[in-house]
Amino acid sequence: MMENESGSGDERRQPGRIRNILFSPLVKTLLKAALAAAIIIFLIHKAPDGLLETLKKMNPAWICFALLLYALHIFANAWRWWILLRAQKIDCSLMLAVSLTMQSFFFSLVLPGAIGGDLVRAGFLAAHIEKGRKFDGAFTILIDRFTGMIGIFLVALLMLPFVWESIAGVKGIIEKFIYVLLAGSVCGILAAFVVFKHKALERIGLYCRMKNLADRFSGGLYTKISDALDSYNHCRKEVVLCIVTSVVFVNLILGLMAYCVAVGVNGQDTPFGSTLAAITVGNIAGLLPTTPAGLGVRDMFVIPILKGGGMNGDAALAVSLVISGIIICFNLLGGIFFIFTPVGKNKKGN
Repeated sequence: MMENESGSGDERRQPGRIRNILFSPLVKTLLKAALAAAIIIFLIHKAPDGLLETLKKMNPAWICFALLLYALHIFANAWRWWILLRAQKIDCSLMLAVSLTMQSFFFSLVLPGAIGGDLVRAGFLAAHIEKGRKFDGAFTILIDRFTGMIGIFLVALLMLPFVWESIAGVKGIIEKFIYVLLAGSVCGILAAFVVFKHKALERIGLYCRMKNLADRFSGGLYTKISDALDSYNHCRKEVVLCIVTSVVFVNLILGLMAYCVAVGVNGQDTPFGSTLAAITVGNIAGLLPTTPAGLGVRDMFVIPILKGGGMNGDAALAVSLVISGIIICFNLLGGIFFIFTPVGKNKKGN
């Protein structure tokens, strides 16, 4: 009798175990990696026969320039974060900021969601700073991510009048998604204004009601974030510098990297505007937590925008694949930083 009860108990627990396995982070990561691989394979399968020939004719000098620019792009990401660390008087060297940034890029390939790498960065940073500054250190990563998103949204909106022809040349469902992403950029800029100016907006009754509603659904998270943001009131210049860095030294340099790849593949008659539009919209799409490091999803937008700008199908696919290859190589390089960076020991503090 007891054996039967024990057996029935195991049977009742079995669905829960299966559910835990199916929704585990590892399974989610594998599914996202499979989705990224499936998208890339599908794009290659649809490619014209001239793809390999196009890749063979690439100009290696331009690809080397692209590699150097992407390295500068990563350094700019690390420098932007380091500005915030210094503003909060958190003891972290620029070299350590570069190392932790590279490691976060590496883990973004293997951890689920768009913020998996940021969580690792926060954990590793906590091991290198005073115990009493762990929350402050983690919050610099949130602000760093926030200013980065503002930067890419600003680039998307500022470039729109100059690249409209390339975007208008895209047809089908991707065209609709592009408009959704651009509308999301406008909403992102407005949301940033609301968050940074929340004290002034508290005089408006509608804002207070919306704030209370947001707190109710988020367990008070909106107020906690708003209060934490107030700690940056004394360093507004640094926050503005981070946004400028995001626009100029992160996103525009990334556009130049993509342009070098495009010239190396397609020749020097490649328009810079369509290349910048392709990589910017592609990276906004890559912010969605669908595939590791936005792989595959980014390509779905880069290719049609390049084609809308006049590039042939072979060249557009080749450019997109080379860009993805560069991103993967540098992200994997972050694994070397993970191996050789010594594990930090918390410094004495409150």
